[in-house]
Amino acid sequence: MSEATDQVKLLVHHVRFFEFQPQTINCIACDDKTQRIAVSRADGSVEILALHDNWMQEMTICGGQGASVESLIWCQGRLFAGGIGGNVVGFDLQQQKPKTSISSNAGPIWCLTKNSKDNKIAAGTEDGCVVLFDVSDELQFLRGFAKQEGRILSLAWYDQDGESIIISGSINNIRQWSVKSGQPISRMTLGRKFDQDTIVWCVTVTKDFTIISGDSRGIVTFWNGKEATQLKTFHCHKADVLSLCLSEDETEAFSGSVDAALFQFSLCNADHVTERKRWVHQPLHWRHTHDVRALAYTGGYLVSGGVDTNLFVAKLKGVKRVLNVAPVPKHNLINISRESNLVLLQYSTHLEVWRLGSANTPFAEERGMLPLTQKRLKLLVLKAREDCEVICSSISASGTVLGFSDNRGIRVFTLTIESQSSVTPEVSLQRMSTVSAHTPPAHLMAFTPKGSHLVVALASGTLSVSNLTNGQTKLLESRPTGWKVFLGSAKIHRSVSYGLGPATARLAPVVVLILCKNRDQTPLKMAVRKSKGLMLPEKKNYGHKSDYVAKTCYKFKYLLFADFTSNGMLVAVERPLSQMEDNLPPSFKQKKFGVS
Repeated sequence: MSEATDQVKLLVHHVRFFEFQPQTINCIACDDKTQRIAVSRADGSVEILALHDNWMQEMTICGGQGASVESLIWCQGRLFAGGIGGNVVGFDLQQQKPKTSISSNAGPIWCLTKNSKDNKIAAGTEDGCVVLFDVSDELQFLRGFAKQEGRILSLAWYDQDGESIIISGSINNIRQWSVKSGQPISRMTLGRKFDQDTIVWCVTVTKDFTIISGDSRGIVTFWNGKEATQLKTFHCHKADVLSLCLSEDETEAFSGSVDAALFQFSLCNADHVTERKRWVHQPLHWRHTHDVRALAYTGGYLVSGGVDTNLFVAKLKGVKRVLNVAPVPKHNLINISRESNLVLLQYSTHLEVWRLGSANTPFAEERGMLPLTQKRLKLLVLKAREDCEVICSSISASGTVLGFSDNRGIRVFTLTIESQSSVTPEVSLQRMSTVSAHTPPAHLMAFTPKGSHLVVALASGTLSVSNLTNGQTKLLESRPTGWKVFLGSAKIHRSVSYGLGPATARLAPVVVLILCKNRDQTPLKMAVRKSKGLMLPEKKNYGHKSDYVAKTCYKFKYLLFADFTSNGMLVAVERPLSQMEDNLPPSFKQKKFGVS
């Protein structure tokens, strides 16, 4: 427990035992039509972010236990995925869940590509087959190509001038396939390094039939697709090249590698007389600390992600800069019962209920850390159903009712704690029969202040209000763009626009806490103020300076949650960056000058 700021006496529960761990980014796909990107993570979840809204996260589609998404692709505004399960899956973005699923009949899917008309998808599989699907209407299996030796790990589709050719990357070679016949028409062989197989992890192709490949030797190779010959090789990376992408005008290409480096390749004039062009390369940035597994380019931005879990957005036009979209969740994973000193922590497969510690009321001259008279205590662990993930959760203000939603539906329980002030209180949990077991999954939920009703945003886009006493449920209007909820006699006192997405805001008798994400999506900052004072950016003139009495506190960093209890204490849940990095796998070791 600690106090914050010189101007306001504020008791703070400084919580650092929430072990939130972001997941590795597996793949990224951009949709230029809807200005959105899809990001898949190692737990099988898929995040949708809006480019036009400062890269804010619109939704997360849970993957479920054992789910795998190894490739993503947009077609006509619809999102499709392939993974170890061996199925191509189409998503319903309105209800935020998988809609259709069709097997490849050829084992796990490692890569996806599409034709120029956006109506066909090709999948590369473990069994060495290229499999075609039709997505012009409903997802349909078309046919598989002739089988090759070894798995297909990367694909690209050349669909120009009446030719329709699929390029596949495998072990030691790159093949070209006729879409019409399903047969290979040429093969390009790669050399070996230290007598080891060369794995072609990624391929892409330009409209003039220049094929670009990245492989396990750390080499990016440019090929003449028509003649199946090498044009240029770049030994720029020190480890496997895992990802490639092209700019819209195809004058620039980008590569990402296990060595955490990003390189940019530019098509430049080599001879002004003959107008001959050549590719040159330069490093882009080294913001990543681990393998760069995925790249995507859209509207002058290069989006990259990988094992370090961060999404970096490099602005390449105009004033160049690199934006860090931190892997913090869109919705709170933490809830508190404001009247009973309890905190509910949400993990992917279970919930934890903790009793916060307590300390004596400090003297006026005391500052800093206060000695605890009662330590924190884990009271309960509530697991989700088998093969399910927790989507959202909530606990009532009194701490007597808690609920959560997994992939199957909503569950609500009464929580009874005997002798709560005891060192070892007795805890019991009882399922509430007033909530139907057939209630569909929810994305958000919250209890009313007295805990008598549960308000739920269902996956169908409907707002549901359930009376927990008699079990009656009322469905409110459907949600076309988003919910705006007004309670009681609350009214807008002053509106301040930062052009950013708010994380949380809560009123207390004396203090206001405002949390906002910076434009680079870095950890949150905290501001505390008295009566009518408000923290505002200094560069802009929002009124007379004397009207605002504010102090910014930088003590708490990497905040995932902050809220007030009923007696005015602040609960600040922090997850230090160092703790999250400690759980990552080792990065690629590189020798540095002067260091052995």
